[in-house]
Amino acid sequence: MNTLLNDGSTLTIRQANLDDLHEIWRLWGAWALFDEYRQHFNQATDLEAGHQFLIERLKSGDSVLFTACEGTKTVGFAQLYWNISSLRMQKTLLLNDLYVTKESRHRGVGRALIKATEDFAAQQHVAYMEMESAASEKDALSLYKNAGWQPSRDYVVYERKLLAA
Repeated sequence: MNTLLNDGSTLTIRQANLDDLHEIWRLWGAWALFDEYRQHFNQATDLEAGHQFLIERLKSGDSVLFTACEGTKTVGFAQLYWNISSLRMQKTLLLNDLYVTKESRHRGVGRALIKATEDFAAQQHVAYMEMESAASEKDALSLYKNAGWQPSRDYVVYERKLLAA
């Protein structure tokens, strides 16, 4: 899917699959981008572990991954995770990861990735989509709001840290 950005340049968004994941991400430098994303959230750098993690998610069917590229450079990605709603008895999608390089922000890349995930969800007849964001991510929260997403007023999310196995 090609999209024009705010500055008139062309962005290509595609869904990555196992057949092309290695080549796309090797050529477009996306392994480093996934690592940069993790570091943004204070995680230690680990290119190989990130590579294996993404391969495992796609192999298992746990996630759906979209990349955003300008020419041969990956400038962003979005990753969805499947969920199930017992109340609605339907599949749902969690927009868990959305990242755009610093130099590509405020140009329409994030909005184009969100649109691609929403289009995919509609094609899959998903009941609804959810997303989470750190409260400190003001630019991201503004992006989601401007894209038509609203904070849930019906549910409060709790978490509990558990010891790693």
